[in-house]
Amino acid sequence: MTSSDRFVPTPVIREKRRPQVARMQLRDGTGEPIEIIVRDVSARGISAVTRGRVPQEEEVVSIDLPDGREFWGLVRWVRGNRFGVEFDVTS
Repeated sequence: MTSSDRFVPTPVIREKRRPQVARMQLRDGTGEPIEIIVRDVSARGISAVTRGRVPQEEEVVSIDLPDGREFWGLVRWVRGNRFGVEFDVTS
């Protein structure tokens, strides 16, 4: 048995995600609105889908919540018309 046979990777602990289906509006880096459907939500971000223009990886976006609050985030991944946004939780 080699040392690599005994290797057990450390699990990546992820926050609990809540399935969510809600229409919202995202604003891309230029301020243009993009209609999105949020698929799931965590304390640190969302995954969403759009029929329109998909924001690019590393693009700064804002999300207008129904209660009037606005969250800023960074697009972390894009797969077809699906994408994930990590919120700026520093403020």
